[in-house]
Amino acid sequence: MAETIQHQGLPEAISVYYEPVRLFEALKNRQEAEAHSGSYLIRKIAREHLSAKKVDIITEKYEKPRAFINDSEVSVSFSHTKTGLALAISESYDVGCDIELSKRDVSPLLIKRMKHEQEDESLYEKLPAVQIWTFKEAALKMTGTGLRNPMHNVKISQDESGRFDVEINDGIQAKICSFHHHQHWVTICYR
Repeated sequence: MAETIQHQGLPEAISVYYEPVRLFEALKNRQEAEAHSGSYLIRKIAREHLSAKKVDIITEKYEKPRAFINDSEVSVSFSHTKTGLALAISESYDVGCDIELSKRDVSPLLIKRMKHEQEDESLYEKLPAVQIWTFKEAALKMTGTGLRNPMHNVKISQDESGRFDVEINDGIQAKICSFHHHQHWVTICYR
């Protein structure tokens, strides 16, 4: 059963769910597994938590999935690791979601490639690189481009209250909520 995640950093209009991964054991092709796992969780959550009678999901290669629940479009984004699957869904906000194992190692070369030229260096000293990775991937998923847009085009900043903002170099601005959950970093980007 999917677990509802509530976090004080998220607006109430955004719902986040986590489910341990079991589905991948039966699926050998990674792309097939990704498509099935996200669609599976969207349908399951829509029926169990949103009283959906009708769920339509439109997926096109290289595009963010579009979901319609009872004929109303909602923003959805999902991500998975070998052990966990996360879903963000909202009727009011555009959302992007990323989940990574907290113990995942990010190489110094990759850190250098993902860093925006105007980001504060202290961000990379204070936070685990894998968490910053989730910030950037969630932001790119929110826009619908995913990793087709390089991570160094995403600028992360932290305000006085400790919350994170994101700006993507085409002017898109959004908020970030990131937290540790079941040995994963889960990050939701929203606007």
